Amino acid sequence: MQLHLGIKSDPVEYRYSYEWLFRLMEQEQVSHLQLGTFFEIYQLPDAWFTDLRRKAEDHGVTITSVFTAHRELGGFFRDDGPGFEDVARKNFERLIDVSALLGARSIGSNPGAVLRDRMGTKAQGSETYLRNFRELQRRAGDLGIEWLTIEPMSCLAEPPTLPEEMVAYMEAVLPGGPGVARAGYCMDISHGYANADKEIIHDPLTLLRSALAYTSEIHLKNTDALFNSTFGFGPAELAKGIIDVAVVRDLLLAEAGKIPVEELVGYLEIGGPKLGRDYSDGDLERNLRESFAHLKEHWLSAQVETPPLTERPIELKSSSKIWIEPSIMCADAGHLADEIRRLEALGVHALHIDIMDAHFVPNLPLGLGMIEQIRPLTALPFDAHLMVEDPAFFIPLLAKIGVQYVSVHLETMPHADRVLAMIRDHGMQAGLAFNPATPLDALDYLYPRLDFVLIMTVNPGFAGQQLVPTALKKIADCRSRLAALGSTIPIQVDGNVSFDNIPAMVAAGGDWLIAGTSSLFSKQASRKENMARALEAAATGLAQRKQGI
Repeated sequence: MQLHLGIKSDPVEYRYSYEWLFRLMEQEQVSHLQLGTFFEIYQLPDAWFTDLRRKAEDHGVTITSVFTAHRELGGFFRDDGPGFEDVARKNFERLIDVSALLGARSIGSNPGAVLRDRMGTKAQGSETYLRNFRELQRRAGDLGIEWLTIEPMSCLAEPPTLPEEMVAYMEAVLPGGPGVARAGYCMDISHGYANADKEIIHDPLTLLRSALAYTSEIHLKNTDALFNSTFGFGPAELAKGIIDVAVVRDLLLAEAGKIPVEELVGYLEIGGPKLGRDYSDGDLERNLRESFAHLKEHWLSAQVETPPLTERPIELKSSSKIWIEPSIMCADAGHLADEIRRLEALGVHALHIDIMDAHFVPNLPLGLGMIEQIRPLTALPFDAHLMVEDPAFFIPLLAKIGVQYVSVHLETMPHADRVLAMIRDHGMQAGLAFNPATPLDALDYLYPRLDFVLIMTVNPGFAGQQLVPTALKKIADCRSRLAALGSTIPIQVDGNVSFDNIPAMVAAGGDWLIAGTSSLFSKQASRKENMARALEAAATGLAQRKQGI
């Protein structure tokens, strides 16, 4: 059995955005999210959840589970007026639908609470809950959700609590199968049972042992000796807590044969510091990072040391001669380090960096200082596109930073041959860029100096433009001209490289595609989906090229 680390989203509720949490998870290499419920979740439109799923996937995060956070599905245990059961059922059904939209494999809750002054209704409440649960197993199964889970709690008013109650609940549900979600427990390692006299009847490990045969996910948090308050695993919290995560880990691994899953995710489940205070909300990041550090050491039993990004081999996801190069100008400039890690994981072939001077083109997106800062973050090649009036000034500086490819505009160079030679003299590959209206005649005299050609299919300077009408003809003309010269160097295409345009661009002769807002950075799908779609479109174009279409 393999243990994995995740987090339940409760601590960011009404405090930080989910994108903030996704970025932190990406940095910490924690990829599993359990989405905790919030008050609006039952009324939000489907589009909100599909968009959240896309944002998560863009950060390498999978929403593997959805779980209640406020005991809000507890109406099955209420007998103090009509409507509670219907509301609980309606909301539970909606939460199942939401889980399917998010692609979660599990949805869970605690069943609810018996009112303390009506403890005699506990058996009837359990019966009502389990009857609905069995029907909901079918709804979840029909939507492809694998698990419908229950969280045992720490008091007799919130069943199941005792070992015998846990067994009885699992004996009353449906067995999993086609069209039926499996029933299981989300076990909380901080939950034990102390009676009204504060006597410890069952410690957390005892309760966990009694439920191993039904455990499909885990909540990870710390607690005190009476299971009264819960918290994380930072240094101060470890000093007052009783939970030894390593002991829990060892128990699970030793008893793995009893556990019904091969991949067991433990979700850090904490509320974080006091919500809604200027002096405390800012502590959440430190709080989470401290808990992650402890859990990585004590929950994940066999840590594989991850090499620095600059030392990782780049595994290209496509064997095609077509390259996909994301334009860094289209990335989130406020989180470039995270963006680069994300793009690297997709298997892009190089990073395309537009350098402008606000003279040759009326824009100024990235400076040399920024490029120098991001160079150590990845082993991917840097491809610099110089849209500047004095390209020779930049060449030695780019070589010092560690750029591999440099393209310069014919329109800016009275001595193009000298500048192209200069690029190669500095150990970089040289490309010649042509604006849409610039003739290709110079290729006849400069091709021996070139490693690639860049064809601008929009007027340079800004993302999001439409393709110029003659763009495809120019790509084809460039390929024919190079062939006539006996050259097979690649043609780079930059400008409105959309999913719709890629096949025709590749068929015309394009080899390196600069992907921006109309493809890889499109917000209509996740980056992973966009990358797959771009490669598929490129393969279509390559097939058309081979057929002479």
